[in-house]
Order: sequence, then structure tokens, then C-alpha cells
Amino acid sequence: MGKSPGKKEPITKSKANIKNSFNNNLIFAAGLFLFAFLLYANTLGHGFVLDDPLAIELNKNVTSGISGIGDIIKGGYRENNFGGQLYRPISLVQFAIEWTISPNNPSIHHFFNIFWYACSVVLMFLVLRGWFPDKTILLPLIISIIFAAHPLHTEVVANIKSRDEIMSLFFIMTALLTFTQYVNTDRVKWLVTSVCLYFFALMSKESSVTMFPVFGMALWWIFGKSTRQSFLNGLYFLIPVVLMFMIRYSIFGLETSLTTDIMDNPIVSANGWGERLATSLVILWKYFSLHIFPHPLSSDYSYSVIPVVGFSHMIPWISLVVHFYLVVVAISGIKSRKFLSFAIISYLMAISLFSQIPVIIGTMFGERLAYLPSFWFVSGLVYILIKWLKADSKAGSEDLRSAVLSHKVLSASVVIIVSGFSLKTVTRNMDWQDNRSLFIADVATYPGSVRLNNGAADQMLKAAGAEGLSDAEVNDRLSKAEAYCNAIMKIRPVATAYLTLGNIRMRQKKYEESISYYDQVNDLKNIVDINKALAYRELGRQAGEKEQNIAKSHDMLSKSIALNAQDAESWYLMGVSYGVSGNHQKAAENFEKAYQIKPGPEYAKNVIAAYQYLGNQAKIAEYQKYLGSK
Repeated sequence: MGKSPGKKEPITKSKANIKNSFNNNLIFAAGLFLFAFLLYANTLGHGFVLDDPLAIELNKNVTSGISGIGDIIKGGYRENNFGGQLYRPISLVQFAIEWTISPNNPSIHHFFNIFWYACSVVLMFLVLRGWFPDKTILLPLIISIIFAAHPLHTEVVANIKSRDEIMSLFFIMTALLTFTQYVNTDRVKWLVTSVCLYFFALMSKESSVTMFPVFGMALWWIFGKSTRQSFLNGLYFLIPVVLMFMIRYSIFGLETSLTTDIMDNPIVSANGWGERLATSLVILWKYFSLHIFPHPLSSDYSYSVIPVVGFSHMIPWISLVVHFYLVVVAISGIKSRKFLSFAIISYLMAISLFSQIPVIIGTMFGERLAYLPSFWFVSGLVYILIKWLKADSKAGSEDLRSAVLSHKVLSASVVIIVSGFSLKTVTRNMDWQDNRSLFIADVATYPGSVRLNNGAADQMLKAAGAEGLSDAEVNDRLSKAEAYCNAIMKIRPVATAYLTLGNIRMRQKKYEESISYYDQVNDLKNIVDINKALAYRELGRQAGEKEQNIAKSHDMLSKSIALNAQDAESWYLMGVSYGVSGNHQKAAENFEKAYQIKPGPEYAKNVIAAYQYLGNQAKIAEYQKYLGSK
């Protein structure tokens, strides 16, 4: 009996479906990549902002280019472990390679931030597509689009330094994708690949450690495997975790991290566990609420944007109720293996390190810290929306047009959300253009932030030094800088505010006042001493040139030199004061000192003039040679 042509149809149809699905996924992936990239294209011309210089410009291993990669792998994230014991070589290696391609060019770093972000969006679509092959295409597509557009991610993408966050999620997504391939094929090579990729996530950022249970959880929740199989397969992902801690030990040893300062994380001032827990709940609420309504946004949430509170305030109770409800929903969905339960538990795991509950970290709150948790948050939220609107059926899953037309309410809701998020993202990106635009925008949002006021004051002071400004424009910028400093004084006086006020008075040529401000600074000694030296030098110049008070001039210049003996101009002015008083030997010695520090014809001429009074022909001849004359 011959084979019936009809019997081949199922095979032919299956291959056609596979090909059609692949082509659709490719189109959707390309569209998502383009969408995510265009959202952040307006950051390509931005400069180095906030901590970017510490990670790139001022990092000698990065600026050494490819030759510095060895030292990057062997050392901490920042020189002398500034900011804590951080080991994140992946982003630094990338920065070094990019620096080699185009040195000191922030645009190339911004380009790759956007590129890896867009790739991560594509990967999460593919992961979700693999997890839900029997569900509508709308589920992975909507999750990916909303994630891409979410304004809470602007700090991560617009701030180059946050490449560590981007790469952490990128490698977690690639690990989940290859792990899905392992589940579907049962080939060990995919499991090994997934474990290796998760290790790269840990090398991107340590907080990826919260995600090692997710792989075993996915086996149980998503693929319906047994508890024993899920647990045993999940244990493989402990291998890179252990390896990470071994590497950290080899670099940092048992040395403890830096003490957390109240200015970075005010929760250290909490009065007992009651206030700490209440404030932690406020922080958790802040993360939750910004996922729902991402406004207002800020680059800083340190002292005193989020105040330390007790349970007498309402927000901790609201947060407690919300998160207790999330836990209840998560637990209730475990037995039936609901995806919502999986998403909630994964979100809570991802956000746990940043809640301040298990351990106090070096910062109070950060939008960048919500980046990894936001994948799970958005996934859970979209899953609820699709379930609520009964749009999770397989029907039309491969045909986007049919799926959209079949679920008009869902589609309209998504368009509104994505449009609003996209507009917010594009406009917020512009604040990240440079430090000045960022601090000015954010201090208007949170005028109670010491750090934002300090940054705004510093930027306005620098702006006052721009070329081509009128006196009125300079004074206006100095006045604004002073206003920001005065705001700090009302919140919590800090050394940097006194330093900036001293610098403002220096620009205004009010030298005595500048010194009085510098005297209030108990740390930052090197900077303060140099600035005080400049103030004393100018007071010495004034006393000599305008007041004809040689004794006062000598006294001020002596104080200047005592603070900064490497300032050639102070030695020169001291020489002038001795010359005017008739002590030409001392004048010559001081002029020589100025020349030794800063060789140049102007200082050499003064040395010659002093020795002419003394009749020292040998010295005159010596310094004439420096002038190029006989």
C-alpha cells in the first residue's frame, strides 16, 4: 500500500508553522531592538556624568585600553576600593576596549549602553516567547515593549557607569534563554552554557546573586518539572556563585566593607529596628510606586530625600499591606504553578538586597537598583492585565494584527501606557546631558537633597567661570551657587558646602570671608589648603599693591607659602615685598624660588633685576642664559 499524500501534510504544516514562527520572532525582535535604541538615541551626544569619570576617565586601567584589562581582572572596580569592595570586571573591560577604539569619547560608551540595553529587550522577548509558546504573542511582546519604554530605566541607560546593571540583566536573560534550550533539548551543552552565562552576570554585578534560584524555579513553575528535578538542576547555578565569592576573597580577603555614611544612606541613623524596618518599608513602597507611576525621577535619593521614619507614619503601613498582599498572592499560586506567583517571588528576591532589610547597603535608594527587579514587576503586571482582559488565548498568537484587533481594549491600554512612558523617557534623557543640567533639574525636584544642592552649587560656580560672560551674568551664577549652598546649611551643613562658599567668595575677591569659610572645613585638607593659600596670596597682593602695607603683605604671603609652598606666584610676590623694602638679597632668593617652581622669562627677569642691585654678575649671566641672551 503506497503512502498517501495526505499523510505528509501534518509534517509539512509543522515545518511551515516553525518557519512562520521563526520569521515572526525575527521581525518582532528587530522591531523591539529598533524601538529601544531610538528611545535613547538622544543620549548619544551626552558627556560623562556623575560617577562616569571614576569608572572611565580617572580609572587608569580603563584609560590604558586593552593593556589594562589584566589589571582590571585582578583588581577591584575602583582604585583603592573607593565606594566599597566591588568586583565588576565585565563593564570595565568593555570600557577599556571602547577607550582603545575611541579615547576619551563618551559617545562610544553611550552607544554601547543603548546597544546592550536594546539587546536585553530582545532577549527577554525571546525568553518569554519560549516560556509561553501556547500563549498569545501579545504577552511577551507587551512585557518587552513596556520594559523598553519604562522611564525608571533612564538612569541605567543614560549614565554610562550603569553598564554593570545592563550587562547583569543581559547575561541573566541569555542564561535563561539557553537554559530554556536545555529544557527543550535535554542537551548538557546548553546547561553548561547557561551556567557560564550566569557567571558573567555575577561578574557584571554582584547583586545578580539573588537570581540563582530562578533557574530551578523556572523548571518547576514554567516547565512543570518535579520538585526534585527542579531543585537538583537549580543547584548547578550555585557553582558560579561559589566561584564569585572565591574570586572576591582572593582580591579583598576578609577585609570588611567601608562604613556607610549618613549622607549616603540616612537609614544608619535609625533609632532601633522599629525605625529601620519602617524606613525600609518606605523604600520598598518607593520602588513599587515608581514602577507604577515613574514620576518624579532623580539621580539622587540620599540625605534627606527619603527621611527616616517610624510606624507613626502612614506610608510604612501602606507598604506593609501591599507587600503582605503580594506575598499572599505568591504563596497562594505556588501549588497551581501560576506564573504570577513566580514573577512576584522573583521580584521580591531581586529587590530584597536594596530594601535595607537584610543588610544596610551604601546607598538609600537608586533607580538603577530597580532595573533587574523591573523585569519581574512588569512581567507580573502585564500577566495580570492580559488575564483580566481574557487575552491570553493561543488564537491569533502568530498574527499580531489579528491579536490586536481581537483585544482592542488591551491594545489601546498598551498604546497609552507606552506612549506616556516613551515621552517621559525621551524628555528625562535630556536631563542627563551633563552634570549641570542633571543637578539643576533634580534639585528642583528634591530641594531637600544635600547632594543635589551641592552638585548644583558646584556646577553654577563652574558656569560662572565660562569665557565671554558679562559681570552681571557672572554675579547671577555666583548668587545661584550661593543660594544652593545656603539651602544645604538649612538642611545639614557639610564640608563641601563651606568649601564652595569659600570658592564663591574667592571669585568675588572677598578673600577674608573665603578664608573664614575654608576654616570651617575639617576634611578635604589638600583642597582647602590650596584654596586658602590662594586667598592669602591675593590678600598679600592687595596689601602690597593697594594698601602699601609691606608688613601685612609679608605676613599674608608667608601664610600662603606655609599652606602651599609650590605656588610660584606667592614666592614671586614675596620677592617683590622684599625688593620694595630694600632687602634685595631676600628678593633675589624668593625670585629664584619662583623660577625653580615655574621656569619662565618673567620670573627670570626679576631674578636678574634683583642681582643687578647686588652686583652679582655670575648670577646675572646665569639667568641671562635662561632668557637666551648673552
